[in-house]
Amino acid sequence: MITYVSDTQHIDRLIDTLRQAADGFKHDKSEKDRVIALKAAQDLVGALQKPRDAVIQLSYSPTQILCVRIGIDLDVFTTLTNRNVPLAIEELAAVKNADLMLTERVLRVLAGIGYVVEHDIRIYAANTMTRQMSTRESDATVKFLFDVGMPSLAKTPEYFRQASFQSPAETNNGPFQYGEKTEKSLWEWFAQCPESGKDFDTYMEGNRGDNLNWVDWFPVQERLIDGYEASEGDVLLVDVAGGRGHELAAFQAKFPNALGRLILEDQPGVLPGNDSGRKIESLSFDLFKPQPIQDARIYYMKFILHDWADAQCHEILQHLRAAMKKGYSKLIIEEFILPDKGAPLAQTMLDWQMMVFCSSMERTRDHWEKLLTSAGFQMVKFWFPPRQGQGIIEAEVA
Repeated sequence: MITYVSDTQHIDRLIDTLRQAADGFKHDKSEKDRVIALKAAQDLVGALQKPRDAVIQLSYSPTQILCVRIGIDLDVFTTLTNRNVPLAIEELAAVKNADLMLTERVLRVLAGIGYVVEHDIRIYAANTMTRQMSTRESDATVKFLFDVGMPSLAKTPEYFRQASFQSPAETNNGPFQYGEKTEKSLWEWFAQCPESGKDFDTYMEGNRGDNLNWVDWFPVQERLIDGYEASEGDVLLVDVAGGRGHELAAFQAKFPNALGRLILEDQPGVLPGNDSGRKIESLSFDLFKPQPIQDARIYYMKFILHDWADAQCHEILQHLRAAMKKGYSKLIIEEFILPDKGAPLAQTMLDWQMMVFCSSMERTRDHWEKLLTSAGFQMVKFWFPPRQGQGIIEAEVA
């Protein structure tokens, strides 16, 4: 028998959940309580909001990131953060010699979404979000997703109409290419738009957000380091397409006494310069060519395969499999593992970003298993962090 709950009862239940979880978070700083309280608060807003108002708010929401993007260009966030005192609209506009009315219209929206504080009439001050937006990671995230992403997103419905609503199957023929009128992949396109490429690299540095680093929750010592044998090869860990080496640096800091070489692989324009404080070796590398490091203990990839459709992933994985030693080498993939039901909104939105930019996707557990099995791997275990975030896929040569 189905019991229908009235709106009043639903609201009361949400308020009770929110109160209990918020109290738990205040007392114990529990991440679980924080997530429960946040979800209850979001659901409470939805329950109190009129449906028509919700549609209007969603339709107007691009204006929010638009004003944040203009706020970056006006140096609003860095100025308020660095000065650390309330500033009149005239002072903020003067930084870029901007029109007063334009500056005020931007700041009204920024105050409305909580990115600055409206201290008094036409006087604004910094808050937590202002200071967050003054960081290079948040600055680059907004610039990349707005400057590169918004034109492609705006053209995506048109792309699917002309494609008869079929998912893109080719890396160089998706919504991004349709919007930019190019046949180049996103990575090739960066060569002609290097500033966007730099923003992307910085965005990727901070894309973990507040999620735990994998070395802080995955049993690295027991599952990986303890199995290292110098006689099998002198390389402990290869970070495949590892960007600027932040994951390897975290690994070295966590396990400074681990034996074996640490290798960072990526394209020459991405690899960092020499750093005498790290024992990390940089190696120029192409995902679609044979893996140059043979018989390493660990081959690690973070957010690499979600950049590619299944056909390209199959090719990448086969190159790795050919380099790995059966019964010894481990493949460690750090990615989102979408649940079949109740997928977090952030992950489902990222799934669309991957389709738009790369004709690729986030994958479910079953999808990962089929992909890896088809490339000659056997699954060992799916590992999930103690709080929401990307998981670890542990696999070996079949």
